[in-house]
Amino acid sequence: MDDIILIGIDGGASKVLVHKVDILTNPMRFVALKPFIEVTYNSSEFNNPKFKPISLTRQLMERKKDGMEQTNKEANQEKAILQSFIKAIRTILGNKVNKDVVVGIGLPGLKTADKRGISAMANGPRMPKFLSNLEKELKKEDIPSMHSIYAIGSDADYCGLGEQWGDDGGMRGISSAYYFGVGTGIADAMLLDGKSVAFDDCYSWIAKTWEMLVSKDESYEDLLSAKGIQTNYGKLVGKSLDDMEEEEIYPWQIYEYALNEDEAALAVTSKTAKALSELFYHRIRTLAVGAPETQLLIEDRILETEHEYLGKIFDRIVVGQRLGDIWDFKDFIPLLLDPVNEKLGRMIHSSDLPAEIKSAYLTKTNRLRDDLIINSELRHAPALGAAVDAYLQWIEQ
Repeated sequence: MDDIILIGIDGGASKVLVHKVDILTNPMRFVALKPFIEVTYNSSEFNNPKFKPISLTRQLMERKKDGMEQTNKEANQEKAILQSFIKAIRTILGNKVNKDVVVGIGLPGLKTADKRGISAMANGPRMPKFLSNLEKELKKEDIPSMHSIYAIGSDADYCGLGEQWGDDGGMRGISSAYYFGVGTGIADAMLLDGKSVAFDDCYSWIAKTWEMLVSKDESYEDLLSAKGIQTNYGKLVGKSLDDMEEEEIYPWQIYEYALNEDEAALAVTSKTAKALSELFYHRIRTLAVGAPETQLLIEDRILETEHEYLGKIFDRIVVGQRLGDIWDFKDFIPLLLDPVNEKLGRMIHSSDLPAEIKSAYLTKTNRLRDDLIINSELRHAPALGAAVDAYLQWIEQ
């Protein structure tokens, strides 16, 4: 670490988070260093607070046909994001930079073929030339020792890398695990046979949460993301998402309302627990025996039953980010942890899964193992994972 400055960047739907990362040895692991620098996109003069992405269906269609054209509104919103990235990077580096700078960046959304841009995003603008545009702006900052950024990584995959390589990571020392993180959207990551496995590389047999439908009208992301939880509560109490944001009513506050017997909050938290247990069961089933019956956003997409990890189990499920904080808070246990564990245990026990799969998840009394689902200790796992990936690529080169 003496030779370089290693930086991890997590670009979210509303802000960018940046921190430096230290490398520890024997064994090798990574630690995020304070301060964490956050810059919100609304701090940029280019930010449009009323920006709405074009429909995801249209985005996917244009991406499939290779006919994507960034709109003027998307281009302007990208400027806000770029300006925020530059400000965050400049702040974390300070004025004197006398070492090589290695940067890793994670962003949500589907990447372009060269992995240097975003071709589809549920909660933001499409940015097909994002890295090229960022590097142009960075050149103006006169940081001669900054290495080129080889690719944009998946914020979800980086959650997994952070949990695997982070000093306090929930996947350290584990063979196979599933990571479920809740921010504005959903982050899915997997560790299989001791290696981080991208969902994109398993496209034929497993789907990301945002692709999966609970019913014709609702996706799992609609029920489980922070934005979804807010929206569902707002519908019951007559508030828009903008109202909720203005009044600072987020998932944590909704769970607090539920503790105080707020009927709308209780309805939302109950629905959240049900959806989460069903999603976890689906992940377990998909890994063990395949799940071609999965309802997906793209109607003609059918998951394959056969895959190379068939018959495996998850040693651990890690719940991260906003829902991870709620999972770990003792007052909220009756609202989330208890009902999820109870329902998931019942679903596994009553299923047609092979006996050896069931026994890996259940106790002798057919209850879910208490140590199966844990909360993440890494609040900023995506930025840490981005730094890990950048470092490993830098070493290789």
